[in-house]
Amino acid sequence: MTLVTPDRLLLETLQDCQLAPPRTLLRDIHVLVVDDDEDSLEIFATTLEAFGAKVIKSRTAKDALAVIKAAGVNVLVSDLMMPGQDGLWLIEEIRQLRAQSGGNVPAVAVTAHYSRYDANSAFGEGFNLYLPKPLDLIGFVRTIAWLAGR
Repeated sequence: MTLVTPDRLLLETLQDCQLAPPRTLLRDIHVLVVDDDEDSLEIFATTLEAFGAKVIKSRTAKDALAVIKAAGVNVLVSDLMMPGQDGLWLIEEIRQLRAQSGGNVPAVAVTAHYSRYDANSAFGEGFNLYLPKPLDLIGFVRTIAWLAGR
């Protein structure tokens, strides 16, 4: 009997979609994924890594801001509703940074809380795109590729 882990199943599913050879579409793209929900964080990271992205994970907006300041990332993916500082706080802080410090990083807002966080508030604070959860993972990968200029 062969044990199929969720990560392996996800990778095989993504490869079957034939969007692109899995390890090439996002090669050399550094993505910061911020979500307080461990399952969402792992699904997003595993999906992006399957297509070659280098993923940095953060569970808080405050930690993510430190990563933006310290490490160059090509794209930010942030949940909007998190305990403490939320995704809107994070993008507001990022947009106050100089460009060379990460202030212009393309950013995707994700949320399952449509009644509290709508697209207009996300765009108004500085997110480039707004995606409702649950995500279409292939569309998600294409979105990251587009934001990264692929």
